[in-house]
Amino acid sequence: MKTCLPIKAALVALIASSALLTGQLYAQSAEEPAGSAQVERPAAGKYSHGHARSGMHKMLRKLELTEAQKADVKAIVEKYKTQGSDKPSAEARAAHKAEMLSLITHANFDETKAQELIATKQEYKAVQMLQHLKMQNEIYQLLTPEQQTKFTQRLEKQGKKR
Repeated sequence: MKTCLPIKAALVALIASSALLTGQLYAQSAEEPAGSAQVERPAAGKYSHGHARSGMHKMLRKLELTEAQKADVKAIVEKYKTQGSDKPSAEARAAHKAEMLSLITHANFDETKAQELIATKQEYKAVQMLQHLKMQNEIYQLLTPEQQTKFTQRLEKQGKKR
């Protein structure tokens, strides 16, 4: 029975590290295509603005915005796009991944270090979400009362689907 425990622990560590390394290899190959292989990318404009081109973009299209409203929305999105340039550098992201790998593969799990890594990631995500919500609020304020009603109804309808 006691010989089974180290084998199970080694197997779990092997699976966890292989999953982490596979994710890193996949992310690296997506960023830097190997050799002459061509990487297909979405058509220009499609998915190029992250969240702004997702559900919010579709919802705004259905609200029949005026040209002035479209221009104002575009200006707001551009404003927040420039504010969102606080992304961690490639080196910082690589260092974060290395710390995670070290944490996983180290013989003794350092829970304090794990909590620090989690807190750092959560803080960054919270700032991103706050900026996104501020942007959505500014866009919402541009809408007419009828458009705001439609927007709210569509948002509530989306919430019920999830």
